[in-house]
Amino acid sequence: MSESPVEPRTTWEYCLSAADELTRSQAPADAARHAQTVVLVACVIAAGADGAGLTGTQVADLPMDGTGGALDLLQVAARLSVRAAEAPPGLGGEQRAELLGADREDFAAVQALAEDVLRVHLTAAPPGGVPTVGVCVRTAARRRTLHRAAQALGATEED
Repeated sequence: MSESPVEPRTTWEYCLSAADELTRSQAPADAARHAQTVVLVACVIAAGADGAGLTGTQVADLPMDGTGGALDLLQVAARLSVRAAEAPPGLGGEQRAELLGADREDFAAVQALAEDVLRVHLTAAPPGGVPTVGVCVRTAARRRTLHRAAQALGATEED
């Protein structure tokens, strides 16, 4: 789940790319747990996109909240979303397998991290209507860029 100069080509790659951007600002210290969180978010985005008939770049139109939205699916159908995902090796397949094999407690811990990620973005989304995956990804990218600029200028967390 690192920077890649390759543009997404498949619906899964768009889901994974969106999930990666959304989780960057709340990355757990544990790299393995972070990767699982990215893949879980990607799985619920993929499930929502599939249910709404969205493919490729249309994934950005998936609502983040409400019935069939990313947060809703995370809360009510997370394991089903992971089971249904077609994550190839090297693009989340390993983490998907880990999630499928996780016991209830470990899965719930990743699910809680993923829920925190989505709630932060829902709170930070511009007002008016239900925010979509695309809106939240763009907002996250702008905030991350601003944060990096502030760090480069010597700002501290208190600033």
